[in-house]
Amino acid sequence: MKKFLVLMMSIAMAMSLAACGGDKTAPASSETQQVEEAEATEEAIEEGESEFTPEQQALAQDFLSMAEEFDAVADKINANPELLSDEELVTAMNDLADEIIKADDYFADPETLTPEVMGALTVAIEVGRAFIAEASAALDELEQ
Repeated sequence: MKKFLVLMMSIAMAMSLAACGGDKTAPASSETQQVEEAEATEEAIEEGESEFTPEQQALAQDFLSMAEEFDAVADKINANPELLSDEELVTAMNDLADEIIKADDYFADPETLTPEVMGALTVAIEVGRAFIAEASAALDELEQ
């Protein structure tokens, strides 16, 4: 369990590094607004109606895929009452979800996806995928 939490903190720190590279705009006022912005960004990317470069579009798709994988792990944790009673785990998962939401803000505008931010997001996605793989394996072991 400690290894699991250390890995979660690592991804949260990686996401925070990605957040440090952007401009200083105010955060969105609500999670619902952030979800709507993410959906609008995804639709614009899919329809090709944006000024995003192909590299930015690929990074956005990779980030979205990683976030969906994280959601699947979170759903497994939410379905297990024993894990939900672990306050440290729940807090770490919530903190990590907040970092993913913050990182998602960079995909609202191609101007925010500078090479530095894209590099940090690429690292964060790689760390996220490593976390997801390990967390999923740990959850599979618990289910058996």
